[in-house]
Amino acid sequence: MKKIPDEILNCLNNNQRFLILLHQKPDGDAIGSAVALGKGLKQLNKTVDYYIDLPLEDKLGFFNEIQYFNQSLQDSYDVIVFMDCSSNSFAFAPAEMPAAKTKLVIDHHKSNAHYGDLNFVEITGATAEIVFRILKGLQVVIDEEMADAVFTGITTDTGSFQFSNVTVDTHLIASELYAIKTNYAHLSKRLHTQKNIDQMKMTGAAIHSLEILDSMPIALMILDHDTIFKFGGTINITDDVANLGQNTIGVSITALLKEIDAGEYRVSLRAKFPYDIHEIALKYGGGGHERAAGFNFSGDINELKRDLMDVYENQNGEG
Repeated sequence: MKKIPDEILNCLNNNQRFLILLHQKPDGDAIGSAVALGKGLKQLNKTVDYYIDLPLEDKLGFFNEIQYFNQSLQDSYDVIVFMDCSSNSFAFAPAEMPAAKTKLVIDHHKSNAHYGDLNFVEITGATAEIVFRILKGLQVVIDEEMADAVFTGITTDTGSFQFSNVTVDTHLIASELYAIKTNYAHLSKRLHTQKNIDQMKMTGAAIHSLEILDSMPIALMILDHDTIFKFGGTINITDDVANLGQNTIGVSITALLKEIDAGEYRVSLRAKFPYDIHEIALKYGGGGHERAAGFNFSGDINELKRDLMDVYENQNGEG
């Protein structure tokens, strides 16, 4: 595993007041990373505030540390930490941003815009992998909740170790977590298989909407505004819904469109090797990875379909 740069460790060691920010609608990697780093900094007697987009998905609500989310917000901090967030515009941030001596970005997205004063961006399976290495570099004692948080980040962002972003380091870190806590089976089931009734129905609606574009290995799913709010709102669209198209035999590229307002969508893209879909996300002001990306979209859905088909036609790969 690579060494954490001294300037990152010095920033965390030599400052006292921290604010942790994440991306909008935070997923398991964002929440796990925030909990682990926040608790680690507190162990070093730092002051840590969180400003997080709430409510969280049911499956992420078990951390004791979340009771401290959004409890307080100061006028200024030594360091504002942006975590698992590829661009400043995608961050969930206060309308009036507190002043800070340093803005620190910790992220693993290829498309990261390096918008901080300090940027630690490394292409890994999950931001939680980076956080684990930071905690070790800070000589923090990782307790069971922090281990659960790192495991949550890794297992959700790697699709329970199924995605192509998994590396040797991913498994090495996971093995170290098992030295802290011997059983993650219950947590894995909570994160990957258990859903409330509305989430089950939302998943079914997404599957029902699935269409294949022009006999190509491309799947499109659309959850319209009425369906989303019939089943409890966007909070009940779980991360795995975007992967449903990828579970269809023969499909290599998937788009899930979630209608947040009339004609306005949040789009989640997924792809299998060798296809790279993050350029589509960049085109529309979003970002992400080669195989997983997202953005906001309003316009002609046929244009988006054309973009997806162009990726398939231009990248000359087999699905």
